Amino acid sequence: ITYIFELGLIKSVDEVKEFMRENSSPYVFNCAEPKTIRFEWFLSEDEKSATLIEMFEDSDAAKLRLENHSASHLVEEFPEHFEIKQFIVLGDIKSDMKEKLADWNADLRGNIKVSYYYQKLLPLKLPQLYDFLEYIMD
Repeated sequence: ITYIFELGLIKSVDEVKEFMRENSSPYVFNCAEPKTIRFEWFLSEDEKSATLIEMFEDSDAAKLRLENHSASHLVEEFPEHFEIKQFIVLGDIKSDMKEKLADWNADLRGNIKVSYYYQKLLPLKLPQLYDFLEYIMD
């Protein structure tokens, strides 16, 4: 499951960068979310918008991320820094997750078929997988 947040900046760029680096990211990294694969911020070249990408092994892990967010200080601070322009959820999620996302006005996009990367990853052994992931992340 992948979350993609397209965000407009409300506060200054410096305040937003500080929120990303000193508040949001450390909080998420310290959560007990073993099935979280990716949590990464991006800032547009004109510094007027941002993208947050979060990736999870499965629907339960994505649900846990939302639950942790909703129970944290970030639930109040996030909207002070950003306007959510679009929230896209990629992947097949469970029905209980769909209910949770209803309040978020999420654009749900289910899988059509197995992706090319997934087909290539299946036969790899763990060391090969790390090499492959390193290659595509560079």
